[in-house]
Amino acid sequence: MGKLRLTTDEIMKIGLFEKISNVPVIDCVSSEDRVAFIVKEGDAGAAIGKGGEHVKIAEEKFGKKVDIIEYSDDWKKFIRNVFAPIKLDDVWVKRVGKDVVAFIRVNPKVKKAIFGEKGKNLERALNILKRHTKITKIKVIVENSKKRMVRRNIKRENKKEEQKGEE
Repeated sequence: MGKLRLTTDEIMKIGLFEKISNVPVIDCVSSEDRVAFIVKEGDAGAAIGKGGEHVKIAEEKFGKKVDIIEYSDDWKKFIRNVFAPIKLDDVWVKRVGKDVVAFIRVNPKVKKAIFGEKGKNLERALNILKRHTKITKIKVIVENSKKRMVRRNIKRENKKEEQKGEE
């Protein structure tokens, strides 16, 4: 992770949130409708506050939705944290040519939440990942639930055949 360049606005937001939560903030990524604070591993609960009180206060102050993201040196874990509370089925990182690509496999039910309106959520996630890792792209793989059902049915049929053969 290189040195982060923070804007005056981000520095002010970090200062105010640290005052509200009494938790050190690593980074702040702000857009027109959201502010994400990245905190050290293990600090997310304290940053959120009891019953989400710190987040509620911050949302009132900033007039935006506030997200708390827990940093991790483990890129897979960090990627999951960036997308939380959305459940990712699988995450892996691979070098593809000059790029370091984060692959995330998701259920079709959460596809809309992953991308967001006009890809805003995905763009925000990539921005955060670029600031803290060497990841340059995110590829979303939407797991087709029909394929999974077919695989399950094949496995069940194979088990039935094995059981018949044992009798």
